[in-house]
Amino acid sequence: MSGQISKQENVVRIERPTAGVAVVVLDRPARLNAMNPSSIPLVTQAVRPLAEDPETRVVILTGAGRGFCTGMDLSSLDEMAPREVDATIAWMRELHSFSLELARLPQPTIAAVNGPAIGGGLGMALGCDLRIAGPDAKFGATFARMAIGPDAGVSHTLPAVIGHAATLDLLLSCEPIGPEAALRLCLVSRVADDALAASIELAERWARIPAHASRTIKKTLRLAARADLETTLLDIEPRAQADLICHPDFFANAKAWLDGHH
Repeated sequence: MSGQISKQENVVRIERPTAGVAVVVLDRPARLNAMNPSSIPLVTQAVRPLAEDPETRVVILTGAGRGFCTGMDLSSLDEMAPREVDATIAWMRELHSFSLELARLPQPTIAAVNGPAIGGGLGMALGCDLRIAGPDAKFGATFARMAIGPDAGVSHTLPAVIGHAATLDLLLSCEPIGPEAALRLCLVSRVADDALAASIELAERWARIPAHASRTIKKTLRLAARADLETTLLDIEPRAQADLICHPDFFANAKAWLDGHH
């Protein structure tokens, strides 16, 4: 599978750099991978099959060229929202289809932020479980410059990562921050000379974990984040551990570990 590439009308492509790893590449480099409303369904359709693919253990999201994603392509004003509240609500829900699909992926996800991640592009990066920034990465929640609020899940994901105060500061200051500032805020986990190469290296390590285990761990973290400690101790973790302990992989790995330590 190594090196395999499939295309979806030049808007997105899926690469397979190594076994178990899928790289979703937003492919509008001339627009710094800004999305217009008609391209978002194509990206969603390209990503959706990955959720059911047993061979895909880790998913990486990145952008072609110099950008990660600069949000909505404002040159597509003819595709913008109708000026009526109910119709605009429906329109926004359609735009959020990719963010929702990304959030629903059962596999661990990594954003390889190679360039600007602005507006909805920041939302896409935050929709991944972990972010690795390159030297040219920029993170901007610049919605208020156009007198609008956050979308693409930013109002939920950004404060969950960096807290309420820092989120409000980014939203109202409208100033993008670089990779080192993002690292200090814990918006990214690391800064690398090559964000994609570092993401693939990490994904290769993650992909060595049995798929059912890594997916269960991710699901457990999500459930526990929304629960109290008692529910986690008495329900969420026992159910997850029971599923994993009763899986043949546990006994095989436990036996191999014991054999190696005797």
